[in-house]
Amino acid sequence: MTIGSALDRLDLSFSLVTEAEPPPGVTSDELEALAAFVLSSEGATGYWEITVALVDDARLQSLHRDFMGIDTPTDIMTFPADESPGENQGGELAISVDHAMTQAVAWGPSPGEEIAFLTVHGLLHLLGWRDDTDEQRQSMLERQHDLIEKWRQQASREGR
Repeated sequence: MTIGSALDRLDLSFSLVTEAEPPPGVTSDELEALAAFVLSSEGATGYWEITVALVDDARLQSLHRDFMGIDTPTDIMTFPADESPGENQGGELAISVDHAMTQAVAWGPSPGEEIAFLTVHGLLHLLGWRDDTDEQRQSMLERQHDLIEKWRQQASREGR
């Protein structure tokens, strides 16, 4: 998917890997459009490769243990691409479908909306956002909510 003029063009290569059954309404096309929207909204340009892997809790806990040294479940992990000069931008987002289902029940959105929210969270990390402090986390969550709202408005206008 290519967005923008030649000078500020965003060229996105998107892949969805489903190791766990996605919730109803979660499709590769929708997540790709969401990724393009977020990257464009944040001013990203150039070539970006994004992979979203929908996995179960056990798989994500294993990744959490192996890469972070934390042996507990989590909802999302972000793996940035190699940041060598001239290399592709982007990375991989591993999202626990199990966690998204649980969080959706606890917090009210549909499981598909929770997957979208976590996708935005991961993309913001790939764009350089941090959530190490309470202040950073609050700022990042506000931006996530803002982007999701704008995404919904755009989708509504386009009849999605």
